[in-house]
Amino acid sequence: MAQGVKLPNTPTCVVEVARPEDVSNVIKIIGNTRTPFAIKSGGHASNPGFSSTPGVFISLVRLNEVTLSSDKSTVEIGTGNVWTDVYAALDGTDVNVVGGRVTGPGVGGFSLGGGYSWLINQYRLTCDNVKALNLILPNGTITYIDSSQSDLFFALKGGLNRFGVVTSIIFNTVPQSNNVYGGIQIYSSEAIPDLIMATYEFQNEAADPKAQAILTINGGSIPGAVLLLFYDGPESPEACEPYNSIGGLNLSTVKSQSYASFSTGTPSQLQAGHRGAFQSMMTTRELAILNGGILLSYDLEPFQRYGEHATDSAFPHADSPLPLNLYYAWSLESEDAFWRGLIPQSIDHLTDVAKAKGIGSEPPVYLNYALDTYSGDQLYGATNAARLLSIQQEYDPNSVMKLAGGFSF
Repeated sequence: MAQGVKLPNTPTCVVEVARPEDVSNVIKIIGNTRTPFAIKSGGHASNPGFSSTPGVFISLVRLNEVTLSSDKSTVEIGTGNVWTDVYAALDGTDVNVVGGRVTGPGVGGFSLGGGYSWLINQYRLTCDNVKALNLILPNGTITYIDSSQSDLFFALKGGLNRFGVVTSIIFNTVPQSNNVYGGIQIYSSEAIPDLIMATYEFQNEAADPKAQAILTINGGSIPGAVLLLFYDGPESPEACEPYNSIGGLNLSTVKSQSYASFSTGTPSQLQAGHRGAFQSMMTTRELAILNGGILLSYDLEPFQRYGEHATDSAFPHADSPLPLNLYYAWSLESEDAFWRGLIPQSIDHLTDVAKAKGIGSEPPVYLNYALDTYSGDQLYGATNAARLLSIQQEYDPNSVMKLAGGFSF
């Protein structure tokens, strides 16, 4: 690249805000000048333009407070934090927060998108555990949002970045034992059939809400499988026994450890520096190699009925929909159109297969895994999408937040 050439999404300026007042001032300038902008919490979203911009790049990294209330019933967390920092700050307090499962995701986008946690079976989605939020409205007004402002409180639990900039979130805490049991197990490809059957057994027979597992099936240039195991207690539970006798195990980090220690051992940035996208698909190694593929990763996440006590949220989850997540990583910009074009085709195929087997449904798509081509109806359902659009028009009549990348209603 010639010296001085500016890439399409290289920001004109970067602002590291340190106070809500800073965000207010920046948003007022952006609104008055109609300048494109982006907001970065953890920057974990893979959709182009969702946390990048050619305009003003607002980094929340200095909004990093983690303040536990005197009675330990709530904790205020700045949206510049990543979850591993939060768990480190709460280590030894005997309480925790229902947050992210792996290293990388930030508190902001993860929570505003719903939030699947290791504690979900016991305590619902992350957004269900939000007590209040500190929000900078699109006109720059600094405001406190809780259940008394029912429309915005609803919208911010799944509505992502379309209603202003959230600077901190107050969560209800949950009890946390000193040690949990869990870690990563890496298997060779021949173990995959047995791992799938064990996961099926885990999903259908495990009644212990403290136990969780994620099975990742990898293709491309590094085939194999990764099993993440978690138990909210210090010893291996009976629920995990289906995995104990499977051969092909190459590496295991599973042990009793603090929650903070466990959280740092579940990386999600193995392909950092490559191009990538989230969605669902199964394919062959040859397809990946011929088109610059580095990793094709398919995640099975067998949750229980976590939505039975769901709160009123933009992301509807009372039916406990299960996310199926595929992550692609590739190296060449010239292959962007190929991979991002293939993903919607895979969705249609998998939907047809599920319906043919009698297990198809029409749940909304989990926002933090969704490709940027999804409509509001696909993400939220028609009723919630219409409600969100109405709230957006009320609180952002000048469409300031549409100057940032993100989903539309």
